[in-house]
Amino acid sequence: FLKDERVAADVERFNKKIVAAKYIESLMVGRVSVSVSEIAKYYETNKTQFKRQDDEALVLMFEEQDKNGAIKIKSVLDRNGFESERVSEIIQKNEPKRVFFKRSSLKTGLADRVFKTKSSSFIIQKDRGFVVFYVISLFKKGTLKDLVDVNDGIQSRILAIKKLKLKEQIVDSLSMIYGTY
Repeated sequence: FLKDERVAADVERFNKKIVAAKYIESLMVGRVSVSVSEIAKYYETNKTQFKRQDDEALVLMFEEQDKNGAIKIKSVLDRNGFESERVSEIIQKNEPKRVFFKRSSLKTGLADRVFKTKSSSFIIQKDRGFVVFYVISLFKKGTLKDLVDVNDGIQSRILAIKKLKLKEQIVDSLSMIYGTY
């Protein structure tokens, strides 16, 4: 099978492409970065991309709690402001997940509790114990996401664009020196 000239030529061509791609990748290392001002400029220029497509809720989830632990967490959250020292202690001790929920991605019952709750917290029972939900903020469909919430995505986009441009420049310059890549 490997003695077939066409297969051997294809293997050789693939090997050259892999080596060339790795070489180009090595030339790119450390040459691309994104500044805070570039991220801010991208955000300002493309704000319409960052409008919410659905109602969203920012929620802290305290998972895998026993019943008494869940009740204690809920009690502290309900009786103290989010910025209070007691709430801060509960958060540090239990390390909850910070989650954005979209209304359409939740089952109706849970969506009603998250988006229509009079209290900012509630408890549900799951297979692995109790989960305390603490609703920090609600956001209506069509509102603009904060830069802090989209920063990582913007940085990734700009980095990908810059890497692609740099790769094209490197390939062009190598092609001028060594011929077609």
